[in-house]
Amino acid sequence: MTTTRFEGSIALNKDAKVLPGRAVLAVRAQRVPALLRVYEQAEKAEAGRFFVQVSTRRPLALQWKDPFEVLDMQGRGPLGSGVVLNPLMPEKGKFKKEARIDFLLALSGSEKEMLAGLCREKGTQGLTEQDIREFAALGEERILRLAEELEEEGKVKIISFSPLYLISQETFDFLGEKILAFLEQTREQHPAQRGVALERMRKRFNLNKKVLTLAARSLEKKALVDVIGQRVALHSQEVTLSPREQKILKRLEEMCLRGEFQSVSVAEIQKELRLSAERLEGFLAILTEKKKIIPGPEGLYIHSRWLDDIVGKVRALGKKEMTVQEFKAMTGLSRKYAIPLLELLDQMSITRRKGPLREIL
Repeated sequence: MTTTRFEGSIALNKDAKVLPGRAVLAVRAQRVPALLRVYEQAEKAEAGRFFVQVSTRRPLALQWKDPFEVLDMQGRGPLGSGVVLNPLMPEKGKFKKEARIDFLLALSGSEKEMLAGLCREKGTQGLTEQDIREFAALGEERILRLAEELEEEGKVKIISFSPLYLISQETFDFLGEKILAFLEQTREQHPAQRGVALERMRKRFNLNKKVLTLAARSLEKKALVDVIGQRVALHSQEVTLSPREQKILKRLEEMCLRGEFQSVSVAEIQKELRLSAERLEGFLAILTEKKKIIPGPEGLYIHSRWLDDIVGKVRALGKKEMTVQEFKAMTGLSRKYAIPLLELLDQMSITRRKGPLREIL
């Protein structure tokens, strides 16, 4: 990682009494003038060792635990030795000194302690394998082994293995609390609305989609929320609809049953029923939860009765394979809607793609 600002620790030599604000760093074969800002002498650290922020006159290629020497401004007299702890400084003014010392204490320890501290520092953004390899000179197998050990200890959550993506367990638990609080607030403000769209929540909290999905599923396993299609709602939430809203719900169900969603746009539905995009998603979530409709790919919503009819027709063909053209003729759908519906049938293990054909299972 090439940088001009990093954090590290410096241990003074016995004959050096004060760490100056300016010094020369000897890093490998290079000597670079630098500014030193001492955070404070941490009580938990060994005597004579300081946590510092370093700004160098020119960029250096650094990683975690890289050593360096501290010389006087003439570059002759040794003042002490140091080690790089965080090669990537946060933006100026974006942190508190106490928080930096806690972070640097974690980075002063073992590889495992470093990785756990780095996960906490990244917060809900999470930590990728690429982040780790840029930060420290660790191989792929070593990183994976450390991550698995930390997960067993309950310190990190592995979001995905390929590519490796981590988040601290502390952050993950805190995110779950934030999701529940936001859903409770939404219920109070919009009692007739069934939950919140996952995409809206992702943007609100600036989350990676994988992190949000796993957090929502984790809360669902605890019976705290319900994940309905692309929405999430409090498990205890009951929606009371007005007579007008019940009519809208019935109209949407009829549209799905007749296949009208195949010929009109979502914008046209919103205009006809005078609904916002969020409100329309809420009604569709209610129908999905009641198993009246099934969400498919490409924004396709299918009435469960109609889908059962399609599955029956496919199996009644008495063939092992069918073409897309045969499926279009059987359903009366255009290619635009036939392909997403076939993909849904693939997901349901009714059919399986086999080149240009579909194998009927």
